[in-house]
Amino acid sequence: MVIQLLRQKRGQALVELALVLPVILLILFGIVEFGRVFHAYLVITNAAREGAREGAISNSDSQIQSTVETAVDPSLDLNNLNIKISPSQANRSRGDSVKVEVKYNVDLFTPVVTQLLPDPFPISSASVMRIE
Repeated sequence: MVIQLLRQKRGQALVELALVLPVILLILFGIVEFGRVFHAYLVITNAAREGAREGAISNSDSQIQSTVETAVDPSLDLNNLNIKISPSQANRSRGDSVKVEVKYNVDLFTPVVTQLLPDPFPISSASVMRIE
C-alpha cells in the first residue's frame, strides 16, 4: 500500500514537471535574450555618444566613424552596424550641431523567442552635440 502511494506521487511530480518545464524554459530564454538585446543597446548608445563627441571636436566623418567602431564592444558584429552622420562634413561649421545615429541588428538565437520577436531585432540610438 505504501509503495503504491510513493509510485503515484513520483508520477504526479513527473507530470507536474512536464507541464511547468516549458514555461520555465521560455521565461529563462526570454531573460537571456532580453539581456543580450539590452547589452547591445547600451553599447550602441555609448558608441553614438562617443561618435557625437568626436564630431564636436574633430568635425571629420572618418574620425567619427572610426571612434564609433572603436567604442563598439568586440562581442557585437561590426557588419550589422550602420552609422549615419548628419549634416555632412562639408555642411558643418563651428556652432552647428552634429548628429550621430547608430543602428544595429541583434541576431536572436533562441528558437521560441525568434518566433515572438523580429529576427534580427533592430535597435538604434542617436546623439547630438554642438561643434566646438
